[in-house]
Amino acid sequence: MSLALRPTFSESWYRVVGLRPRLRPTAQISRQYYRGDRWYVVRDPAGNQFHRLSDPAYRFVGLLDGSRTVGEAWDLVGGQLADDAPTQSEVIQILSQLFAANLIETDVTPDSAVILKRQKMHFKRKMQQRLMNLLFPRMPLWDPDNFIKTWMPVIRLMLSWFGAVVWLAVVIGAIVVLAPMWPELQASTKDAIAPSNWAWLWVTFIVIKFIHEMGHAFSCRRFGGEVHEVGIMLLVLVPTPYVDASSAWAFPNKWKRVFVGAGGMIFELFVAAVCAFIWAQTRGSGSGQLINQLAYNTMLIASVSTIIFNANPLLRYDGYYILSDYWEIPNLQRKSSEYTLGLIKRHIFRVKQQQPLPAPWQRVQLFVYAIASSAYRIFVSLAIAYMLFYSLPEQLKIIGLLMGIGALTTFLLFPLFKLLKYLSTDPELHRKRARAWGFTGAVTAALVLLIGVINFPVAVRAEGVLEPAERRSIYTETPGFVEDVKVADGDWVKAGDVLMVLSNRQEQSQLDEQLIELQIVEKQITASLGNPPEHVVFTGRLQRLGFIADQQKDRVAKLIIRAPIDGRVVAPEIGNMKGAYLPPSQLIATITQQSQLEAFVVIDQADIARVGGDGKFSAQLRCVGAPNQVVDVDASRVKISPAAKKEVRSAALTHAGEGERVPDPNDPSARTLGDAQYEARILFDNNPDAGDSNASSSGAAQFYPGQRVYVRFVAAQSEPLATQWYRWFKQLTMQSTES
Repeated sequence: MSLALRPTFSESWYRVVGLRPRLRPTAQISRQYYRGDRWYVVRDPAGNQFHRLSDPAYRFVGLLDGSRTVGEAWDLVGGQLADDAPTQSEVIQILSQLFAANLIETDVTPDSAVILKRQKMHFKRKMQQRLMNLLFPRMPLWDPDNFIKTWMPVIRLMLSWFGAVVWLAVVIGAIVVLAPMWPELQASTKDAIAPSNWAWLWVTFIVIKFIHEMGHAFSCRRFGGEVHEVGIMLLVLVPTPYVDASSAWAFPNKWKRVFVGAGGMIFELFVAAVCAFIWAQTRGSGSGQLINQLAYNTMLIASVSTIIFNANPLLRYDGYYILSDYWEIPNLQRKSSEYTLGLIKRHIFRVKQQQPLPAPWQRVQLFVYAIASSAYRIFVSLAIAYMLFYSLPEQLKIIGLLMGIGALTTFLLFPLFKLLKYLSTDPELHRKRARAWGFTGAVTAALVLLIGVINFPVAVRAEGVLEPAERRSIYTETPGFVEDVKVADGDWVKAGDVLMVLSNRQEQSQLDEQLIELQIVEKQITASLGNPPEHVVFTGRLQRLGFIADQQKDRVAKLIIRAPIDGRVVAPEIGNMKGAYLPPSQLIATITQQSQLEAFVVIDQADIARVGGDGKFSAQLRCVGAPNQVVDVDASRVKISPAAKKEVRSAALTHAGEGERVPDPNDPSARTLGDAQYEARILFDNNPDAGDSNASSSGAAQFYPGQRVYVRFVAAQSEPLATQWYRWFKQLTMQSTES
């Protein structure tokens, strides 16, 4: 570990040199090792406060017995440790932190100014913490100590080698059972997120999260920790259980701390694995439909919450504490931020740092984590606000807007205020303040130039659905029973190919009778050649019967269904039609030509001016779920409706079909929106045989009717980012105030 300059003396030493403090008798001390160095964790059981001391700091604190002064203890530890002894500034910091954590007591009241300053800093830290946790406030409710003690005999068996074997067997068995059912498992997601299942999904979420939190509590108690707080925190406005298992921080063994951090996910995944067996056994069971749905809800919640939140080390949840203990870097987030800011201070502001530098590999870990976690927390906060704004009812959209403003305040305005205060008043910038202001001004000017001056393309993103530019629907003209089906849904056919053969005995019998009658009349005509009057009568009769027979032949011929054009067969039910009776005008199939497709795109009213103005724009079409399927479209092939309307082309564009638009709940077809939107029709060339080839302007991409697409319109004019962001924010505020 490399060291920076550590001044031995402090101008504030006189404030504490005569004090005779000591650790409180109730303080609990445990020893831990981080990267080979010995540390001590001091805990106040009453307030559940913790403080970590290095070995030199602990030796100094250990000399404070209530009779020895701070000055005497410092002299003694200096004689024992020489250069490794804590400096006077470090001693003042140690005493201040222990006093703020209520871990030491003294017979003399400390300097009132120090107390006021400490209280002010403590209050400031609490307010900052509350502001940072604005989306996740906590409310303690219950002390679960007696409940945990009652269940500990069972938990000890579960959290043993025997329990580990059982856990692995159940989880691996669930994976083996679900693997062949993966397509069905994916298809069930749509039913799980349907509005009719939201209530059950919420109930399942609460139960699973309670089991998760009790997993932390039981794991903590299993290794000797204590849990005295269970409560509710609002996770994006959703009440979610939590437990305070912070006593695990004092465990000497890091793997025990890691296990406590993972305990919730261990319990949660076990329950999800058991539900996997239940789901597999209750598929297709009418009486067990609710049980099947609840089992699927459990699997879905356990997997999604674990991946996005609990196991993610970039948020301060289970994954963060697991990574912190595994890397042996306590307070990982704070230290990574301090180290990254220290790089700027040391290498740009040229400030001499008094704190020791971490090991080289640890510096990489801290720097990477600081950048990744900050970016991810900003992204998640803004994404949550955006999601709430667009998913909540009109009357509640203001909540999403306020959360977005809160996120911007937390991650932009508050750090900016701290930066200005640091540049203006912090003593460590003595003789370096001009350099710091100069660098900050240069960066600010560059940002202003980038955001407020340089023009960037103005883009509008919209969603649409594909339909064939040319299609022909095939209906029955002669009723009959389906005798044979020659094609399947999705087959490619040519004009004239037989799709289906029908049979109708009555129509065929009529044709046979008419043909026999024609033969009789023809013989009568031959026999009447010598009798002109009879010949004329029979000839007229032959013409009438021939006309009727031709019509009947046409009706019988139409029992053979043929493709009218080249194209692809769209007939999802054609495979189930054999043997069925098809009445007249029954839709059999649709033949679509996919060499040209049309995208019907929904555009917000606020964006139409940038797309439909003078028609000078370009468009890029990308398939949902297949980002490599892209095609560029010229503006001449885009037609925008002259008026806005509430009805969309397909329910695939609404929540009912996994689209982005919110449908009118009063419309059972889910094709009516709450607000009127403009529709753009985009005609483009398509190559159905292109496979997964990349985009080209000639249409080498492969698309199919019914697919959802994203369209990016880029206007010919460009604007600074600040102007575009201001317009977007103004639209959001107008939508929220109008609702």
